[in-house]
Amino acid sequence: MSFRLRAAVAGAVLSAVSVPAYAGGTDFGYVYTVSTEEKGETELSLWATDRRGKAQGHYDAQDYRLEVERGLTDNFQVAGYANFASHHIRSAGPELADVSRSFAFQGLSAEFKYLVRSPRNGRLGIALYAEPGWSRIHKVSGEEADEYELELKAIVQKNFANDRLVWAANLTLEPEWEREHEEITPGVIGTETEKELAIEIATGLSYKVAPRLWLGAEGRYHSVYPDWTHGLQRENYAVYAGPSIYYDGGEWSVTATWQPQLWGGPSGPGRGLEFDDHEKRELRIKLSKEF
Repeated sequence: MSFRLRAAVAGAVLSAVSVPAYAGGTDFGYVYTVSTEEKGETELSLWATDRRGKAQGHYDAQDYRLEVERGLTDNFQVAGYANFASHHIRSAGPELADVSRSFAFQGLSAEFKYLVRSPRNGRLGIALYAEPGWSRIHKVSGEEADEYELELKAIVQKNFANDRLVWAANLTLEPEWEREHEEITPGVIGTETEKELAIEIATGLSYKVAPRLWLGAEGRYHSVYPDWTHGLQRENYAVYAGPSIYYDGGEWSVTATWQPQLWGGPSGPGRGLEFDDHEKRELRIKLSKEF
């Protein structure tokens, strides 16, 4: 065997063994895929979500997340989040007090994600996800309150057309405990803990239309169950769906998703939408950089 042939064979072998267990492919704004960071890789991401519109008055809120993600093994990754929020609420109804806050620290959360099976060779990919978190500002009302939550997610993914078409779906359970402080009498502050459970089913489909560009759509059903430890009685729900775009620039990427509320309940006369825990529409943009 000639030197050139031996070098070519050695290069092919090295290339084969250096290929990661699974190439992540597309990304969505709300739907999670099963992909994890490779061992030793780090990714920094900035999430920005704009939520707008209630039944009346003015409502706009922004959620910001700064995420650092690290692959501990090829199948297990951890991440930490610093969360920030903005709220501008005026005359939005009796349940929402007026709030004007341009930017504030909201809380911290962590992420643990385990890839059970990659979606290679037409298999169904499976991953499990857990995210404990603490917040000092209520997401919807913008009022100060200590909240503790645990987001649990089951993720499945199926690739088609030589990995050019990706389908993913998530089932999310998110129990939450909120400690509210209320002045009972002058100088006497009472503390009350409220429990709430959110259940979400989300799915997305994305197609690779160019070497670095993916176009798709995402939909999700989100429902709220108060005092869930005493039985599941749904308080409200909303259904969102809209387009999604993902651009892979190599070491950096950008994802954008538009999600108007299609319907929800219970709703007011002639509206068909739910506004107690949900907004008319959401726009999410995510910027990521790998190191």
